Amino acid sequence: MPLKSLSRLWSLAAALLFTTGVFAQAWPAKPVRIIVPYPPGGAGDLTTRAFAARFSSKIGQPVLVENLPGASQIIGGQAVAKAPPDGYTLLISSPTSQVLNPALRKTLPYAPDKLTLISKLFTSPLFVIVSGKLPVNTLGDLVGYAKARPGVLNYGSIGEGSATHLATALFAQVTGTQFKHIPYKGSAGINPDLLSGELHMHFDPGAGTLALVNDGRLKALAITGSRRSATLPNVPTVFESGVAGYEVVSWWGLVGPEGMPRALAEQIAASVAQAIADPSLAEQGKKLSMDYGASTPDQFAAFVQAEKQRWGQVIQALGLKQE
Repeated sequence: MPLKSLSRLWSLAAALLFTTGVFAQAWPAKPVRIIVPYPPGGAGDLTTRAFAARFSSKIGQPVLVENLPGASQIIGGQAVAKAPPDGYTLLISSPTSQVLNPALRKTLPYAPDKLTLISKLFTSPLFVIVSGKLPVNTLGDLVGYAKARPGVLNYGSIGEGSATHLATALFAQVTGTQFKHIPYKGSAGINPDLLSGELHMHFDPGAGTLALVNDGRLKALAITGSRRSATLPNVPTVFESGVAGYEVVSWWGLVGPEGMPRALAEQIAASVAQAIADPSLAEQGKKLSMDYGASTPDQFAAFVQAEKQRWGQVIQALGLKQE
């Protein structure tokens, strides 16, 4: 065989071996970056940083958390979509970025459906938080006060079309109330406006807000899950407060760029499970009103598919259209 042909065959074989991982360097051989699509200090950020410390210990490499907020989490998602699928750039994903953005936006600068789903990370119900300056002390008080003043009270969310936006819009529909929506870049910027009284209400995961509730500067009227929180056990559920047919639990997971090898995604998911098994992380999650829980890539994919169906029904019920 001519030398030129042998050289071409060797190049093809080398490329095949590289893509199947024979020549690829074992993961992780360098620091891993986790992009958080929110500003620092919010629920998703604080809970990710607690996880990242344990994750780093398990994989033996630094895990760097980088905040890239804005555009309803699109900026962070776009950064990960452009990264190589080598496991060194990962994203904290949520209902907003993985489910609601594709459902509510006609065009996106990347395809969330093509990102590699790796593992669930943590979940949390939402607390119905109101300003300490608002003259209500129960959820029933809030509903009555809002009905007497349609469109006067406002609420914050982590962005147009976000999970906190839709959770509050659904609450308004179920209770027959009207609120004005004010979108923010992330939950960390909401608390100062709640404290001042400029903002009236926020459906909040709680991590950055519970201390303000405990010292009396903000009020937690109810929790949107099916059971009370161990962090604030005196706060009733929405159902216990007299609102039937309403339950919302938010979630976050770890995803990577499109084209990540399945074996790599499974390896990262296994490392995530080891990190989450750390008892100290569960204890820290309890303080933040977050429940950590890992999954396999297949389990996460099935969960996301179910969430698409669930939120699709909510979007249809609310009459929301793609923009």
